[in-house]
Amino acid sequence: MSMGTQSLRRELLSRLLDIYERSTSYGSPAPWKRDAIVRFDPKAFPDAFAAEGRELRNSMLLAASELESLKCIRIVRHTRGPLRDEFREIRLGPEHVHRAYREAKQLGYEPLDVALTEVADAATRLATYDTPHWMRTFLERLAHRIRNADPSGLGMSRERFKREWRDVLYALTAATILADGLTPAWERVVSERIFKDSKMVARIRPHIISVLVNADPRWEGVPTDEAGELLEAYGVKRKPGLIRCAGAVTLRIGSRTYQLEDFSPAAHLPDSWAEAWVDGVAASSVRVVTTVENEYPFLSYIDESGGPSRLGSLRELVVYTAGFPSPMLTSAVSRLAVARPDICFKHWGDADVGGLRIWWFLRKRLAREVELFRTTSEWVQSEAERGGRPLSGPERSALRMLRSELETVNAAADAVAARKLIDTLLHLDIKLEQERY
Repeated sequence: MSMGTQSLRRELLSRLLDIYERSTSYGSPAPWKRDAIVRFDPKAFPDAFAAEGRELRNSMLLAASELESLKCIRIVRHTRGPLRDEFREIRLGPEHVHRAYREAKQLGYEPLDVALTEVADAATRLATYDTPHWMRTFLERLAHRIRNADPSGLGMSRERFKREWRDVLYALTAATILADGLTPAWERVVSERIFKDSKMVARIRPHIISVLVNADPRWEGVPTDEAGELLEAYGVKRKPGLIRCAGAVTLRIGSRTYQLEDFSPAAHLPDSWAEAWVDGVAASSVRVVTTVENEYPFLSYIDESGGPSRLGSLRELVVYTAGFPSPMLTSAVSRLAVARPDICFKHWGDADVGGLRIWWFLRKRLAREVELFRTTSEWVQSEAERGGRPLSGPERSALRMLRSELETVNAAADAVAARKLIDTLLHLDIKLEQERY
């Protein structure tokens, strides 16, 4: 066996096995609908077919012949024309798989099965931990699907899963530990506690978020790319906790007194002031608390309302949730709802799965009605003519699931409005961001 063709044998086997691992034939017995095929042409191997590539091309032909002699592949030649008897393509069929993998592994190739086994075993082990039912159920289902070469439960293709499976292992561990929620701590502190590596959580953050979005029913249907700050909901802080709000409230911090309306356009209060903030709002003349999902609508609404002082005269307080509210903000608003049962709560968010999930999250935590503000069925219908983004399959499923959940508060006015909004989104197959308003 030629040592000079070793790297070329690995390249040819890697290409064929990668195709096989992505295909529906993976793990299936003969017969297959289609072999894994790599054509021997300039498109597949531009360097070998370049003007100066004759030597490389001959070496590749030799490497292919060596693999065929080992029964790892089959070479198909042209049968007619000026290229008669020349190599046309190489193929991997069910009869070649075992030998191809054996040879490829000796050359340093890592089979997909390694990743599948490691992750499935890890999910099975983590499912035995003392973790919430929803996480245990997710891990058990994930292990089953992974053993069947299906990583879609992680929102990943096989190809990406094979590249990133080691990060997935760490992410499953972190997500399992975070599922119960932590006493809020900085990301690097959490990372050191879990992995003895203060930077690990930052490196695998997208994978942790993906696991939690797919596992935790609170985020059903929320696109992963819209959940960048999701870890805040599990106690992982990346930046100082703030209560961003606007209105007229007197805050007493120690021996000092602050007027909320003096902060323009909005106050950025440290989370250590949360208790004083709740006490101040509870003692104020505020009658309406409006929570706003996104930053620019929050700022534009304050400006449109005439600023903090004008909001004060309207007896309204506006609070920015930054997507899903952090545990600190959720706790503060929940305490306020108990202290002031006369306050009316409203929420302005996106007309999509995420926006409705945030509203429903707040409503359940406050245990009272939260009016849908601006983002209503009527608004969506009026804006539909200007177009919007279509709903994905998972988003449609998530909206239907949420609609079913809302039946538990069947007669409540806000739930009726939310179900009507969901029906409109599904009927029009559209989603709109609140910035459209």
